[in-house]
Amino acid sequence: MARFRPLSVFAASAALVLATQVAAAGEILDAKAADAKARAGEIVLIDIRTPEEWLQTGVPASAHAITMHQPAPAFLAQVDTALGGDKSKPLALICRTGNRSGSIAPQLERLGYKIIDVSEGMAGSRRGPGWLKHGLAVRTGGDVSKAPAFKLSQ
Repeated sequence: MARFRPLSVFAASAALVLATQVAAAGEILDAKAADAKARAGEIVLIDIRTPEEWLQTGVPASAHAITMHQPAPAFLAQVDTALGGDKSKPLALICRTGNRSGSIAPQLERLGYKIIDVSEGMAGSRRGPGWLKHGLAVRTGGDVSKAPAFKLSQ
């Protein structure tokens, strides 16, 4: 008969909590703050969802549309272009509900990027109602792949 080992269960639970905290490390912004900071040129905002998702809901007007669903070298090259080649600039990531941005953030941080997670995403999550419910501006149709609609200060 198997014997219950509370310390083993505790250790496993603690490891899971610590792993979750490490993955969630870094700055988090709500959608309104991310939009304001992107418009002011304080951050570079990137929508990392798929092109199909961009067409369904639009892309934040203050964001670059760079899908993470492409080969890593192409993705990183586009990110570097959006940052003007300066990895020290704060880079904010947004997806649908914060899952993808939260999963890719630690990987980008290991590569030297300063990452901010807009974890409420476009559709909302436990962190907030999301870009769309806030009524923040989006680019739609053929404009989704264009650069942000606002002139960003350098």
